[in-house]
Amino acid sequence: MNLDQLETFLSVARTRSFSRAAVLLDLAQPTLSGRIGALEGELGVRLFIRRGHTLDLSESGQALLPYAERMLALRAEGRMAVQRMADGGLGRLSLGANPSCSQYLVPRLIERFLAEHAGVPLGVRTATSPILMENLLDGVIQLAICSRAQLHVNADVLWSYSDELALVASPEHPLAHAKACTRADIARHTVLSTQAGPTRLGLRHLLPPGSDRAVAVEATAGEVLTQLLVRGIGVSVLPAMAIWHELATGKLLRISVVDASLPPYEVALAVWGGRSQLPAARAFTTMVSHMDVRRLLDD
Repeated sequence: MNLDQLETFLSVARTRSFSRAAVLLDLAQPTLSGRIGALEGELGVRLFIRRGHTLDLSESGQALLPYAERMLALRAEGRMAVQRMADGGLGRLSLGANPSCSQYLVPRLIERFLAEHAGVPLGVRTATSPILMENLLDGVIQLAICSRAQLHVNADVLWSYSDELALVASPEHPLAHAKACTRADIARHTVLSTQAGPTRLGLRHLLPPGSDRAVAVEATAGEVLTQLLVRGIGVSVLPAMAIWHELATGKLLRISVVDASLPPYEVALAVWGGRSQLPAARAFTTMVSHMDVRRLLDD
């Protein structure tokens, strides 16, 4: 399967005619038919069905259609990116971020980047840190902003930031009223947790040994926990950057734990080791390296 075959398939699918597609692509009809025949032979299916004078996509053809469109769209994007580079542009930036960083930090970084480099195409992918490492390896993204503790050994750190983990609840929660508590106090209340990441790490430091049963709600995303907490349901540990607005507006309050302390949450901007950066990624790295994160989050 090659792009010429997919382009031919897509043209036939759109025109519903071999002859019209041949004219559109400036191909001899035997050449066009040969491409479709080779594609069908490789896949082992019929891609088109003739119904009288009408040519329709088969079920297999309908299944292939969106993938052909995406692959050809990627080819067009690649050509545009190369042309922008040839014209002296920065090219495209592909960025990945974990949920904790995606809530407030990354949107502000992107806003600042686009203010400095207007017109640079930018793609953002949100995923857990381990998946972002796979994306870096595969080249799906150029840079990742995620947990430093979960970086792959082959990832290089370009910039890092130490954030605060905080035990938080809504102002109406009994522990928030008290403003301070013990580890045992926490276990007596509804505890919310993510399945992994900084929340799970923080709770391991705060919950008494053997009290995992205290976790009443477990979610895959911190944003779910944030909304539950704001509604007065339970307590949890979250990075300050992930709940910056909620803390600033008093929707969530920090609770001091008198007999335990929370470790910092280390965030890193990472690239796959040994892989050269494109100009847009270098420009983003340079900008982030000079950034005051706390001031940025306050903006």
